[in-house]
Amino acid sequence: MKMNLLFVTALMLCAACGGQNAKKSTGDAGAVGANTTADSVTIYRSPRPPAMITDPQAQMQWTTEHYWDNFEFADTLAVPRWSDYAEQAFVDVNYAMANNNVPFETASAVISSLFRKASINKAAFMKFAEVAEKYLFDPNYPLRNEELYIVVLRSVLENPALDEWERIRPQEQLRLALKNRIGELATDFRYTLESGATGMLRTLRSPYTLVFFNNPGCPACRTTIDQIMASPLLVDMIGKGTLAVLAIYTDSDLDAWREYNPEMPEKWILAYDAGEKIKNEELYDIKAIPTVYLLDADKRVMLKDEMSVPRIEYTLAVATGAVEAPAAN
Repeated sequence: MKMNLLFVTALMLCAACGGQNAKKSTGDAGAVGANTTADSVTIYRSPRPPAMITDPQAQMQWTTEHYWDNFEFADTLAVPRWSDYAEQAFVDVNYAMANNNVPFETASAVISSLFRKASINKAAFMKFAEVAEKYLFDPNYPLRNEELYIVVLRSVLENPALDEWERIRPQEQLRLALKNRIGELATDFRYTLESGATGMLRTLRSPYTLVFFNNPGCPACRTTIDQIMASPLLVDMIGKGTLAVLAIYTDSDLDAWREYNPEMPEKWILAYDAGEKIKNEELYDIKAIPTVYLLDADKRVMLKDEMSVPRIEYTLAVATGAVEAPAAN
């Protein structure tokens, strides 16, 4: 109950901290409006639960359902004026939810409520869809959350006001997002070693597996490799065999791949995708190189398309009991 009350307070006040690549959360409440200047954005203030609702769980439910009630979605002419204001409101509530570790069902309800209410004004609806793609889908933003973005995509595709051409992009994004979701079994594939021997992803015997889609000489790949090898936890797990790293090359220049292999860390499994099935059949949603997946012993996805080595470390530390998992709200 205490954690739920903390979340209600955070949601009402948008007491969230800013991210390096996102708009900084305001962390304060202000009057509802769309006035902006070059240096400031008017703060969106959500309604507070009625005084008669005193139960923390009921307060959280009410706040979740009514968070966007004060937003003036119907004012079509205001959309250009409150562009930054709308973006700030979206950032604030999502930081509040992320920082308070709210259950997915609660966060999903807030997102669904937003798009349900915004559907009365197509211009507002499309603006929030654009903002959601920026913060929940773009890997460069710390709020990125593909599961919440799936909620956004489904809300977008349910809006009858969209033209057919406006549905093409979200339909394709949803198709790819539904592949290899967290908690699902990762799609199996055959890999080939430099020796010519082959193996299957599912047959790798290790409590945890990092699938590292990479290209030889790729600067971002080198950075990720160096970060992994600078992690005492990951290096220890790799050395003990509790973490396997399958570095898989999905393109066709095998000469370049073989030439670069001596630069790769020892004990990593260096392999390529003969026939390029992973790419051609879109077995995985590889938006960019490198792409990293973390799998458990059953080859279920623990982290998808994850480029934060600290998040990989933390996930494994929680899974192995090295640190205590955060309490659910």
